[in-house]
Amino acid sequence: MDAGKTLTKGMVLCTVTSDDNLAMLRITDVVPDTEQGLSGDMPDYVTTLTLWKSNK
Repeated sequence: MDAGKTLTKGMVLCTVTSDDNLAMLRITDVVPDTEQGLSGDMPDYVTTLTLWKSNK
């Protein structure tokens, strides 16, 4: 990903949680800032989170 660029629709971010589960965050939509948030220059993101639990 380019430094200083925002996240885009369709991007997928994955991480391992502190409980050793796999979490996948998919960006399903990016909408212009509603000017209601703390940062007026950032878009709002619509996401779907999927969590796979560890068998440990």
